[in-house]
Amino acid sequence: MKSLDSLADEQLMERIAKGDKRAFDWLVRQHLPRAYAIARRVLMNAPDAEEAAQDAFTKLWVHAGDWQPGKAKFSTWFYRIVTNAALDIARKKKLPTSSDETLLAMQADDTASIEDRLSEADERERVQAALTTLTPAQRAAVSLCYFEEMSNPEAARAMGVHVKALEGLLVRARKTLRDVLNTKEGGKRYAA
Repeated sequence: MKSLDSLADEQLMERIAKGDKRAFDWLVRQHLPRAYAIARRVLMNAPDAEEAAQDAFTKLWVHAGDWQPGKAKFSTWFYRIVTNAALDIARKKKLPTSSDETLLAMQADDTASIEDRLSEADERERVQAALTTLTPAQRAAVSLCYFEEMSNPEAARAMGVHVKALEGLLVRARKTLRDVLNTKEGGKRYAA
């Protein structure tokens, strides 16, 4: 019998569909950090993100037999469940949404100087604050494309939208972020 750590996600899903709790536990350990990170970026708070991640893994357990290996990569299928769980919570809590929501994000590079690090920390805080002005779906799109580094087609599949809709959401998110960041900075210009 193969060790669980040597099995691909697809093989673990086969076992989970048959009720293998050890395979499920292993898959949870492998994907919980990323699932939580996606939900956290969409919902902007830890308790709701934890709830969304838990809901997603519960759905994975219950619907493991529905996953079709040839139809989509496991990660695309599962992160769609995570994104939908987060968006469901956002709707229940009446967070602002739009009809074709998507997201944008920025990442700072590490530098050696303390001044640079402080400046970058301030910049990250400003970007985080600007992200709160986006709709949950826009934050989800930004998270998938920029933080999780999914391609536009992968992110669109994970969100259950067409690639053109995803791209439109990213355009609006970048414009919103650029406007918010330029307004808050009062002179420093951001290009998107």
